[in-house]
Amino acid sequence: MAAANRVLRGTLNAAKKFVFEDATLAFKDKTTKELAQAWTVLTACKHHNRIERWRPGSVERMMDYLPRLCVMPFFNHFVAGESEEEIAPVMARLREQGVEGILDYAAEAKLEQGEAKAKTSSGAVAREFVYEAEHVCDANARTFALAIAAVKNVTPQGFAALKVTALGNPVLLEEASSKIRSGEEVSLAELGTIERRLRKLARQASDLGVGVMVDAESYQHQPAIDYLAKQLQREFNTTKPTVLNTYQCYLKDSRGRLEKDLELAKSEGWVFAAKLVRGAYMKNEGERAKRLGYENPIHDSYEDTSSNFNQCVDLVLDHLAKAQRKTSVMVATHNRDSIEHTIETMERLGISMVGGEDQDRGGVHFAQLLGMSDYLTFSLAHHGLQAFKYIPYGPLEEVMPYLLRRAQENSELLTKVDEERALLLQEVFRRFLKPFSLAKG
Repeated sequence: MAAANRVLRGTLNAAKKFVFEDATLAFKDKTTKELAQAWTVLTACKHHNRIERWRPGSVERMMDYLPRLCVMPFFNHFVAGESEEEIAPVMARLREQGVEGILDYAAEAKLEQGEAKAKTSSGAVAREFVYEAEHVCDANARTFALAIAAVKNVTPQGFAALKVTALGNPVLLEEASSKIRSGEEVSLAELGTIERRLRKLARQASDLGVGVMVDAESYQHQPAIDYLAKQLQREFNTTKPTVLNTYQCYLKDSRGRLEKDLELAKSEGWVFAAKLVRGAYMKNEGERAKRLGYENPIHDSYEDTSSNFNQCVDLVLDHLAKAQRKTSVMVATHNRDSIEHTIETMERLGISMVGGEDQDRGGVHFAQLLGMSDYLTFSLAHHGLQAFKYIPYGPLEEVMPYLLRRAQENSELLTKVDEERALLLQEVFRRFLKPFSLAKG
């Protein structure tokens, strides 16, 4: 119970007492059955070492043999549903608690009759794609457009996640990225249909008054993705943060890029908007650097990454303190220390803690995955901060491979669920013992 006690102690900041509340607050919207299921699922997730050994393609083959009954507890815990209709009640419950959503249609694109099925490196829209044909990219764009429309309908203060490698030939991104790294100029024409599809989606989001979040991808593609994101921000972030770009803070060059982009937004007068994450491709990036003989772009340790993450948060918050209506940042982390650091810095700089619709997606946001770190998300929302859940949805048979790959990529995160499990167990016991305590009274 030491982990639970740490949560209940909370944190004392300079300006006021900010407490990460107890399990009763964090799980008040969940039934006892849901709490027991969550504890079971997170306990199973601790055996991540077995998942890590699975080879590409084994996930899809395994899904053909697993009974639906075996996978539904994981699906129900980490996924909001199979369609917009199914995720609507999930989002309604979250919004009652002051939590908005980042929608990610985490399944293969639906192709029109007669079209070939896309071959992807992951089998899911939320991963990097292997290019096959332009009509496949059109199908992916239609999928993203449906997600943007769903945001408007079920979480109007939220965002839709976009994956740029799904919208065109990744070779174009890699070639443009190489030019950018060598100091050469790149034109939008070189990125052709990728830029046109991405811009159309940003236009749709702007017209509907919702946000889109450009996901970070692998190192060889990222400079071109950053370039595209800045072009969209110039056009659509003139008065509010419609387009957010993502910075992976495990990259050694992330802080320098962030500084340049903050200065660029200030000088050009558009709203800077970013999501800060630690990163999701650590193993792949290290292996690729070794194979191709260039310096590993990833920080040498988790501690170095965490230090850089906090420094990047400080950079953006300092910019926000000087330009409240011209800055938006999403602190996407399950790390409690980083969240506490962000709150302390906000208080020190006099940045408003209060969220709400009047913020128009500006200011500071916090985000965690659906089914993870509820005690952080709901405590933040309870104290009036802008809290979000990252919401995967889509057909069961296509989303489960996506979730299993997420488990492989985030295996380190799955070892740190003890705090959550302790709180879940504490709340189950509290509810079980409540009738006896009332009887004594």
